[in-house]
Amino acid sequence: MNSSRATRIECVILTAFDSQFNLLKNIWALAGIRLHHAKTLEQADFLLMATEATVLLSDVAIVDSSWRSALEMIGHHHPLVIMLVVADPVDQSLLVDAFSLGVCGIIWTPIQFDAAAKLVKTAHQAYLDRQLLREECVKAACPGQSEGPCAAADPIDDQPAEIRALLDGDASKR
Repeated sequence: MNSSRATRIECVILTAFDSQFNLLKNIWALAGIRLHHAKTLEQADFLLMATEATVLLSDVAIVDSSWRSALEMIGHHHPLVIMLVVADPVDQSLLVDAFSLGVCGIIWTPIQFDAAAKLVKTAHQAYLDRQLLREECVKAACPGQSEGPCAAADPIDDQPAEIRALLDGDASKR
C-alpha cells in the first residue's frame, strides 16, 4: 500500500444529490476522507476500481437502481469493499434485512458528520482487515506461489479494453 493511501481514505458515494456530495466532501476532507461522486452504478463501479476506494456509500434509491443493486455490484466486482447505506429514518422498513444481505452500516439522515466519518473510518479498517485475511489465506493455501491460481489478479487486466485505456491514461498522470 502506498503512503498516500495509508493516510487518506478513498470513498465513493453513490447519490443523485450533488449538494449531499459537496457538503460531505468538504467536511470529510478535514478528516482524511477523500470522497468521489457517482450517480450511477456504472460510475460507482468505475470509481471503485480507478480510485481503489475501500468504502462505498449508497443512497437507498439511486438514479438507475437501489442500494441492493449496488451491494450486488460490489459483491461481484469489488468483494473486499465495505458498503454503507445513507438513509432517511422513514426508510427504516426498507432496510430491515440490509445487514443480513451484507451492508456493514447505515448512516442516517440528517447526517451527523463526526459520527458518520467515524463509521467510514471503521469501515475502511474492516476493508484492510479483510484484505490482510485474504492475503494470509492465499499464503497458507499456496505457499511460495507467485503465479497460477493463487497469484493476485490485476483488476485492471480483467476490464474491457475501453476501461483499461482510460485507467492506463489516468495512471500516466499520477
